[in-house]
Amino acid sequence: MKALKLAAAVLAVLASGVVFPTAACAEKYRITWLLGHKNLDFFEEAAVSFKSAVEIGSHGDIRVDIVTKDEDKGADPARPGPEIAALVAKGEAEMGHSFTDVVGGVDPRFHVFEAPYLFRGYRHMEGVIEGPVGEGMLSALRERGIVGLSFTYSGGASGVATKSRAIRGPSDLKGMKVGVYGDRVNEAWLSALGATPVPIEHRLESILSLSRDGALDAVVTTWRNFDQAKLQKGFRYFGLPGSTYLVSVTYINQKFYEGLPEEYRVLIRDASLKAARIERAKTIELNEDAKRQLLAKGVRSVALTEDGRDAFDAALRPAYEGPLSSILGKELLEKIRSTADGSVHPTLPTEYTAR
Repeated sequence: MKALKLAAAVLAVLASGVVFPTAACAEKYRITWLLGHKNLDFFEEAAVSFKSAVEIGSHGDIRVDIVTKDEDKGADPARPGPEIAALVAKGEAEMGHSFTDVVGGVDPRFHVFEAPYLFRGYRHMEGVIEGPVGEGMLSALRERGIVGLSFTYSGGASGVATKSRAIRGPSDLKGMKVGVYGDRVNEAWLSALGATPVPIEHRLESILSLSRDGALDAVVTTWRNFDQAKLQKGFRYFGLPGSTYLVSVTYINQKFYEGLPEEYRVLIRDASLKAARIERAKTIELNEDAKRQLLAKGVRSVALTEDGRDAFDAALRPAYEGPLSSILGKELLEKIRSTADGSVHPTLPTEYTAR
């Protein structure tokens, strides 16, 4: 694995005007933080913010080593981060950061962000992940030996990119082979609409070749990932925007965390929440930038009409009444639906840093 860019960390320290303790004042605690993403443009600013806040706030008692998957030759190339939660739970690393579909292998409720049209938008998402529902999900990870700290996006609002036809109603998905992460929630809702889910996990680089070979007609993706994977070479439409969400979670080894002085536990949690807000805002910004660029290149954004949305709600009802309730729990689904929107819409990083 490769350490996060030193230059960014140094700039953050210089900008703060604070000098770290010298080598004579060795740290008392060391946190190795494993980030399960290959693409850090969503997360770099947030990670450096966390490192700086914790090291400065602890007066050098805590050292944070941020480690990415960019150069990890021994990692599983198929799914970035599935092993990280296990490493953190066993204490082989103090902190981790993974996509929630990966953490869903530990607790199936974390697949809830892939349930279609459950979330009303980014403000509703804020109300959920920073409110009692999100706190309950993070706290539940203690049963697995890890403590959930915060939610980030590292993807955000997703839609369905298609090659040959726009999606304007449920029938348009029928018969399509749709690339997904590969869990039961994907299987449940797409199968209910007559589509065939094709597990591709997070292998963006495989999408175009699979589509050329006829293995994919569509893929669940974000605007940013559409751009990163250069899908405009084979995909013409981006439909169902905001139907699902690509979300990540930051967590820490429970034994390590509970062994820290209370003031340092508070410091780590607060720094993680602030870093998460920075990351979520950055994600939205990058998606909007990618959308503008792709529209200029001829990709067509297809929004549902009111009738089209009503048709999807009706078509998805059996999935919600059956397999989705079984997988995610009816109580969790109802709590999310009844959660009020958050008070802040994270459109720019400055909105969160000032919060």
